[in-house]
Formats: sequence, structure tokens, C-alpha cells
Amino acid sequence: MEKSILVIDDDRMVTYALTHLLAKEGYSATTSQDGDEALDEVFRQERFDLIICDLRLPGINGIEVVKRIKQHLKSRNESDVPVIFITGYTDTDLHIKAQELGRVVYKPFDNKDLLESISEYI
Repeated sequence: MEKSILVIDDDRMVTYALTHLLAKEGYSATTSQDGDEALDEVFRQERFDLIICDLRLPGINGIEVVKRIKQHLKSRNESDVPVIFITGYTDTDLHIKAQELGRVVYKPFDNKDLLESISEYI
């Protein structure tokens, strides 16, 4: 069964590159450009095996999006979903909060390293 990954990033080049990388590796990717769009995907009862989320998004930041997704899953008695945060910024406080919810990978990331992180989670 093909594993499904939600990619949340406001940079279309990043979502495009990740979608193609993931497809090449046999994963199905759904993309969202912001937190609200991502929440809509999850609330429509989509089930994802992994979330890759930018820390800085327009509107709701990545940490808040992931917290809301996890709360939604918990309220429905569904299993938790692993998260890999991606970021190009070095905001220590934000990274500490993100590490409580998942792994943090810095942009530009090495595709091989990212794929290894993904396979560890799923």
C-alpha cells in the first residue's frame, strides 16, 4: 500500500521538488500552501502516514498547524502522525518547540538524508 505524505510549505518550488522526490520513491504526496489548507485536508478525513511541514507559514505557523492536527486525531481516537519540520531559519526557540512534536531538518536539505528520515518514520 502506497504511503501518503502531507507536504505543507508556502514555497511552491519546495512543494514541487518534494512531490517529485516522494513520487520517485513510491510515496503519494498531497501539498498545502498554508496551515488553513492543510487543516482542511486533514479535517476532510484524509489520513496521512507522515507530515512534512515548514515551520514558518503565512497565517498559522507550522507548529500550531501540527498541534491542531494532532488534537484533531486525538479527538477522533486516531493514531498520532509523525512529523518532519523543514526550515531555512535558525530560530532556536521555535526549533525547541518543534522538536517536541517531531524532527527538524534544515533547508537546503540533502535528499538522501530527508528520505532516510522519512523511512525511519514510515
